[in-house]
Amino acid sequence: MIKIKNKIKASMIIIMACIMCVGMLFSIKTDAYADSSKEYVYDNAGILTSDEISKLKSQCKKASEDSECDIVIITTNIGHDYSTMDSYLEQFLDDNGYSEDAVIYGVDMKSRADRIFERGKAYDSMSASKLDSIIKASEKYLSNDNYYKAFSKYVKNMNMCMTTSIVKKLTYKMWIKLLIALGVAVVVVLTMMHNAKAKMTVSSTEYTKDHNFKVNDRRDVFINTTVVTRHIEHNNSSSSGGGGGGSRSSGGHF
Repeated sequence: MIKIKNKIKASMIIIMACIMCVGMLFSIKTDAYADSSKEYVYDNAGILTSDEISKLKSQCKKASEDSECDIVIITTNIGHDYSTMDSYLEQFLDDNGYSEDAVIYGVDMKSRADRIFERGKAYDSMSASKLDSIIKASEKYLSNDNYYKAFSKYVKNMNMCMTTSIVKKLTYKMWIKLLIALGVAVVVVLTMMHNAKAKMTVSSTEYTKDHNFKVNDRRDVFINTTVVTRHIEHNNSSSSGGGGGGSRSSGGHF
């Protein structure tokens, strides 16, 4: 009984520690992508209203925080297309202080071209075919001059792809997973407490006579032999290496 009570006390201490950790997550949560200095939306072609720009900025900022990847929009009247537009978009990210984990959607009204350039986490989180489907979904609205809807669709789709990848599933909304684990721990402790209340129907005296016992037989029995083997590593001269992050682009005309 004393051991059970000690286990319950230890479990309660663990639960309290978990509660404190969750509280700290809520109080000190910071995000490198929640940067108020980043604009996220650059309407150099003047195709969006001030209200639409404000809404898109909020959407980009929120999506950037959730996906831990800068999600940017830019419109131009330069006439860039294909590789020249890709180079322009990549340089724009570098010149404006965006991280290596970034994706930018560029629309050029002069050439009627649209391109998505992605790198880092954005590149790792989706396939080329998925990127193509994202840009096609937005081009449907661009062709109808519904620019706000096209950009809003882009932000939503990019965020969805990056927060539903296999890697992100393991770390996304970690505080929710901690709360679930905490709930399971509470259920386990409550079950232990309930079982501890049950009365013992058999005492230690049931199997003794005059509060003592007698050994009738004693013997040594050989059960088995355990053999442990150890593999000796040999030094090989061959080795392999890998690089980090890549970049990808996709686009067309509207």
